[in-house]
Amino acid sequence: MIGAIVIFPVFSFSMIIPRTIFSFLGTDGEQPQSNPRFKMVLWLIIAGTRGGPNRAKILNLIKETPMNANKISKFLNVDHKTIHHHVKILSKNDLIVKAEKDYGAEYHLSPIMKENQNVLEEIMRKIGTK
Repeated sequence: MIGAIVIFPVFSFSMIIPRTIFSFLGTDGEQPQSNPRFKMVLWLIIAGTRGGPNRAKILNLIKETPMNANKISKFLNVDHKTIHHHVKILSKNDLIVKAEKDYGAEYHLSPIMKENQNVLEEIMRKIGTK
């Protein structure tokens, strides 16, 4: 059919990968370890997309100091709408969490992302992002 418009559905990785895969603690209370599924999701979000390097920079930035989208935008010198887009993707995939208040709320790393900082650093080394 000529001139047909194809519309692809919008999805997040959390829609196709159940949240239950993010429970890393063993039954005997052992320390959390890098889960291959988490690693795969992070690879897809960071290395598998064009905006991945910006997402990695956001994760590294808020690791040290929680910030709102406006501060992240100014610090990275990236358009606010772009930052908002990346933050939305990171939130949907449970890599960052937003503080309770709505306006100007700061973003923090999620507990799972805090536990797996080494996975992000490994990905960044392999793709050559600082």
